[in-house]
Amino acid sequence: MRNWLSLRLTLRDYKKKKKAWQAIRKPPPEQPPLFTEGEETGPIVLPDFDLLDPEEGKIRGLLADETASFDVIRSQTETRLRTIQSSLEFQVDQLADNVHKLEQRVLVAGKEADKVLSISALRLRQREEREKASAGTREMPMMEVLRSLGNILPEGGG
Repeated sequence: MRNWLSLRLTLRDYKKKKKAWQAIRKPPPEQPPLFTEGEETGPIVLPDFDLLDPEEGKIRGLLADETASFDVIRSQTETRLRTIQSSLEFQVDQLADNVHKLEQRVLVAGKEADKVLSISALRLRQREEREKASAGTREMPMMEVLRSLGNILPEGGG
């Protein structure tokens, strides 16, 4: 009965993993482009800059280059955004792949650590048994060994 239960639990885990892999294998949903190629918006009307305070005018002068037109800056910005958008999907895929690899390495490292700990525990038990055998206390209970050692010590505990 216990074996049957463990098989059912294992099968359930495998089904969950299968669903996860199928979800990963699905292509990502199609994303609409940020800007359509032929899309033209009307001319942009900027506010009257004479209405700004002198300090606001200085800030505007630092932020906006008077020699470059707004259309040029806008087209440069759109180009940069398209470039970033086209490379972003690849970078996200790389990130997901590297996260998966890292998870696998952590799992393997955990398994290796478990092996090292189990081997160390086994060797420690074997060493303890050898020491008990060499001292002749292998079959004796621990309390009996401690009582015998206590009798050896001189009176006064020291």
